[in-house]
Amino acid sequence: MSEPDGAPAPQDDPAAGDSPAEAPEAPEPREAPEASQAPEASPTPTPPQAEQHEPQSQRPPVQQGVLVPAPPPQMPQQHRGAPYQQQYYAAPPPPPMILPNPRWHRPELSASQTTVILVFVVALFGAWAAFPGGGVGIGLALTGIALVAVPLLTSRDDLLPRLPGAVLVVLLWSVAAVRDAGWVVALCALAAFALTPLVLAPQRRIGGTALAMCFAWLEGIAESFRWARRGRTEQDSRNPGTVRIAWTAGVTVALLLVFGGLFAAADSTFADLVARLLPDLNPIEVFLRLVLAAVLVPLVLVWAYTAAAKPRWDAEEQAEHRTVSRFELAIPLAALNLLFAAFIAVQLRVYFGGEAYVMETAGLTFAEYARRGFWQLSFVAVLSLALIAIAAWLAPKRSKADRWTVRVLLALLALMSMAVVVSATYRMYTYTETYGLTRLRVWIFTVEFWLAVLFAMVLVGCWKLRAAWLPRAVLASGAIALLGLAAVNPDALIARYNIDHDHKLDLNYLKGLSADAAPEFADLPAEDRDCLLGGDDFDDERDVMAWNWGYQRAIEAAEGAGEPDPYCTFPDWDVDAAESSDVDLSQPNADPDGFWHWNTCAEYDLAQMTEFFGTSATGDRGLVPDDPSQYAEDLDPALDRGDRVLHCGYYGPGMKYLMIETFRWPTPADAIAGVEGMQDEREAIPTYTVEPRLTGSASGFTTVNGGGLEYAAVYDELVVLVSVSEAGTGEDAEEAAAQLALQSWELYTARG
Repeated sequence: MSEPDGAPAPQDDPAAGDSPAEAPEAPEPREAPEASQAPEASPTPTPPQAEQHEPQSQRPPVQQGVLVPAPPPQMPQQHRGAPYQQQYYAAPPPPPMILPNPRWHRPELSASQTTVILVFVVALFGAWAAFPGGGVGIGLALTGIALVAVPLLTSRDDLLPRLPGAVLVVLLWSVAAVRDAGWVVALCALAAFALTPLVLAPQRRIGGTALAMCFAWLEGIAESFRWARRGRTEQDSRNPGTVRIAWTAGVTVALLLVFGGLFAAADSTFADLVARLLPDLNPIEVFLRLVLAAVLVPLVLVWAYTAAAKPRWDAEEQAEHRTVSRFELAIPLAALNLLFAAFIAVQLRVYFGGEAYVMETAGLTFAEYARRGFWQLSFVAVLSLALIAIAAWLAPKRSKADRWTVRVLLALLALMSMAVVVSATYRMYTYTETYGLTRLRVWIFTVEFWLAVLFAMVLVGCWKLRAAWLPRAVLASGAIALLGLAAVNPDALIARYNIDHDHKLDLNYLKGLSADAAPEFADLPAEDRDCLLGGDDFDDERDVMAWNWGYQRAIEAAEGAGEPDPYCTFPDWDVDAAESSDVDLSQPNADPDGFWHWNTCAEYDLAQMTEFFGTSATGDRGLVPDDPSQYAEDLDPALDRGDRVLHCGYYGPGMKYLMIETFRWPTPADAIAGVEGMQDEREAIPTYTVEPRLTGSASGFTTVNGGGLEYAAVYDELVVLVSVSEAGTGEDAEEAAAQLALQSWELYTARG
């Protein structure tokens, strides 16, 4: 009777003889290498009875005379228990290990305790001094310099190659201590912030440079904290511990508070100095400064680790890329060069022909002609710069003919692009000569100059067909251009140019310039100087960390300035003449049923204008008695504003407003002369763009100033001026303003 499947074979007497089919007796096992020791087999032979019932597939295999244990026989499912599963079921594989970032992982580096302390000191100082309130100054400059100096001091082995870039960054940060113009300081500070990682870890190629400037260093924050922790665990036993350092810092602060408070109580001058050093803090400001410190700690730490680890974002080897054939490159570039050449020839004809040629061909003044083409030419210059970079990347360089084709075509395109830049710059110069200098125009001149420098460098790179130096040269030239902008003192340049040239001074615009422009106002007439320097604008001294040289010069220039006229910055209104007229500003000054009364302001149909405001306009402007511009006024005809005016103002949501002003002149000829005078005044303001036009048989003009619009029209002896703010400057807004001007004429003829 056979044994059931899976049952063990009966054990026989071990003394029984071996069967002929039995495996030979295993010899002495040979010594295997240590790395792969085979398990020793038992020398006991297999009983014959067991061998007869054992399938061939389950017999133990023989390897070089050594028996290898066979797998256990399959047991029925009901006999499989926990020991069987634990022994023969494989354990789940361990989770995959997260490998550290090879760009940042430097386990052999550890931060010194001094470095970690400096990181926290810089973060706390920056949170307190960078933005003290009331402006920025030396505090921001010192914070920025520390952001680049502390990381360089932690890794001084490669200091010399990084020194030129560090000097540029330090100079950019130092602008905050010299200039008061916020827009100049902001541009220089942003450039310094973006360039600092490149100074700490220089890159050689465009890809690595772009990644470094696009905050790729943020991926190293985690490794920088590990770097700082390794430094703490590996610190030398001779250095004081963290607790002792904290205790020392606490004792130092306590001593300074006690003795500083006593000195401040003993001397008022010292107390004023302490008050200027310690800004007025409230709980919200304290919280915000602590948040800023919490942001600066990882920033300074990761930049310090960047200087030590020197990560590389450049690819080790440039991947092969597809190039085009000489024919595919030459045809488009040759056609584009011909187009550039034709345009430059036309420009030479215009410039040699002068304003008479422009008036004859385009019907525009030379200034209007220059303004209309400037932005398009600037865009052409930037686009051609990108095109040259793409063409140089795709250009074939296998043969000498290929290389010379690339050189000639790209060099010609770069040269003619420089000519386009010169043309755009000349256009802006012509427009500036007519309408004056503004911040935007100064910035435009700076960018155009930088573009010309870029094309010169691209020209050199195209001729050599090697431009590994180009990314660093582009960034360095941009930083130098910003330093040059700060060196010329743009706000002072604007004030000096507009004062020296024959332009009507826009006191409102000059008043909006920074303290850098204040010394230029010293030679103005007393009335204008008091308007710009008088009052309390430069009386109070700023916090110590907000001090800068430009503001200090403004304080010195403002000494001796008188009290300004309250209305001196509004030259369009002669308030003295209005107040000296026969009008009693505290009482209604005209027939309530006539036109020249504020009741007329409720008669206008504002439906077409309200779509620009987003809500219904209201005629209730709050007629304050001490504001004469809210009333119908009897004017002096010598003011070139007529003999009477009615002001109707309407407010929309936010700061939007609508103003309808109706002026009456003695005769229609006087009215036309008056509106032409208004037009001349607006053309003299640099920020205004004036377009003359005709409304029927009467003269008029449209003025665009930022997002606002002015519309003027003449109806016999009447001039109507409609002013709309933030309502758009398109044809729809002009049509709505024209409709309101016509309403004013109709109300005047109906009510007298």
